[in-house]
Amino acid sequence: EKRIGQVADLLQISHLLDRKPGQLSGGQRQRVAMGRALVREPDVFLFDEPLSNLDAKLRVDMRTEIKKLHQKLGTTIVYVTHDQIEALTLSTRIAVMFGGYVQQLGTPKEIYDNPANMFVAGFMGSPSMNLFPAKVVSADGRPAAEVSLADGKTAAIPFASDALSSSIGKDIILGIRPEAITDKDGADRNSKAVHIVDAPVEVTEPAGSDTFVVSQIGGKDVTGRFRADVAVKAGEVFPFAFNMEKAVAFDPKTEKRIA
Repeated sequence: EKRIGQVADLLQISHLLDRKPGQLSGGQRQRVAMGRALVREPDVFLFDEPLSNLDAKLRVDMRTEIKKLHQKLGTTIVYVTHDQIEALTLSTRIAVMFGGYVQQLGTPKEIYDNPANMFVAGFMGSPSMNLFPAKVVSADGRPAAEVSLADGKTAAIPFASDALSSSIGKDIILGIRPEAITDKDGADRNSKAVHIVDAPVEVTEPAGSDTFVVSQIGGKDVTGRFRADVAVKAGEVFPFAFNMEKAVAFDPKTEKRIA
């Protein structure tokens, strides 16, 4: 009874213990199912999307509680989810699967910062990584990504390293996350590879703490994460700050990462 009480408090279902299964909602039944697993104190937990039927706030609360549980017990948890935020926040290692194959295995940081291919890059992160066509050119003796802008102009954005020196003249898919494309004053001051590109603004999406700003680059919608108080409007040309230390490159044919 003591153990049941502890687990019921953890799952916020203490007030439901006297009810019949038919009197519970889908989300409540899911928490009861988790409770049955937790109360046994097993050597390995197998969770198959345990939070999928819960409302948004409870999902956040339960993520925190599962994290606390894992830190307290140190028990192995195999956790299957389609929710990338759950995967990134809960895991110590992630296996990203597609088509029955493991696309990449690594820590959350490795998966997020160094995706092995375009599927992993586009799947992990919200908003997902921007992926758009570019051509490797030489700019001041350094490899750079040449991209087309919506107003018909082009821009050459230098890479942070010489890793693509042997790929001059080749087409690539450039990958860069929204937080690495921002307003000039919001750019990472520790980065030595922030480059400004003046691009037409297609859409602005205020999101409280941030404003997402969309431009067309390489014929694709590219999203930047700007500070909330930046005065930017759709239809104007605005300076986008690209942190190329965070940029990655993929082969357009194999979709695998090349740099």
